[in-house]
Amino acid sequence: MKSRIRLLCGFGLLALLSLAAHGQDEPRQWLEEMNRAVARLNYKGVYLHIHSAKVEAMRIVHRSHEGEVTERLIRLDGPRREIIRTQDEVTCVLPDKRQVIVERRKGKGALFSILPAYSEGIDRYYEFRMLDEGRILGYTTKVIAVHPKDEYRYGYRLWLDEKTAMPLKSQLRDGDGNVVEQILFAQIEMPEHIGEEEVRPNIPEEFKWFRADPRHRANEADQGGGWQATSMPTGFALSDSKLTVMAGAETPVEHLVYSDGVASVSVFVEMAGAKKGLKRGLRRVGSSHAFSTIVEGHQVTAIGEVPSVTVQLIGRSVGPRTLDARR
Repeated sequence: MKSRIRLLCGFGLLALLSLAAHGQDEPRQWLEEMNRAVARLNYKGVYLHIHSAKVEAMRIVHRSHEGEVTERLIRLDGPRREIIRTQDEVTCVLPDKRQVIVERRKGKGALFSILPAYSEGIDRYYEFRMLDEGRILGYTTKVIAVHPKDEYRYGYRLWLDEKTAMPLKSQLRDGDGNVVEQILFAQIEMPEHIGEEEVRPNIPEEFKWFRADPRHRANEADQGGGWQATSMPTGFALSDSKLTVMAGAETPVEHLVYSDGVASVSVFVEMAGAKKGLKRGLRRVGSSHAFSTIVEGHQVTAIGEVPSVTVQLIGRSVGPRTLDARR
């Protein structure tokens, strides 16, 4: 009898461990499904971007066709802006200035940019929990909380459609639980097909076009270019580095990106002599923090949707790479 009780207890313990493991994996699985949904689904609608007591309304059309994604965004309030993202390029139409700016695509799309993507290793810096179900626009949602384990990162709360994992609402939260930034759909459709004409901009012939000059793109990405940050929070590492000229400008800018796989900080380095009104110190830019300083005649700016302590730590440590570091 005692052996049978021990056996049953053993099965009970195994079942509990299995349930615990499943509970830990469930939010990670939903995050993976969310990122697949945002990339692969066809969807269109209107979403609100709320940050710094400001509300911006954007119309989005996201078309996925035969493995290629095109995204069109139209600003619905304030000066008209239209952005079209393809696999390789970002085209920004500025009707009030009668200009079109075309650049190589860098990083994530409109919704991707504020959504956490799960990858191996980030468990060391974030914890994940499933919360009670919610309801948005008539859709039943799974609610996921992503909590940072230190002061250098923000957390997230996500409302995902139960059937498709499409994010219908996303919040970026600070360490006290305050909402720093929020995106929520006011209207959404997820049709099987979206025609090409819905993601094609109507650009008048007289508009002036600007294209980033590819000749200024450095072949130094593998070596990290001429500048580097030497101090950063645990888990952050250089994920991208390039030398480029912003559209309409002549002075090359070195752009470094440091990321932990979820949060990221961009560092821009350019000659200070070519700028007027040089910036120093910490400031708020929408939902981001930015820290600027002058290093050896160069303006250095670190900016990201992270706590202020993070951009200051990284920004203050930026300097020219040593000869040994470049080898």
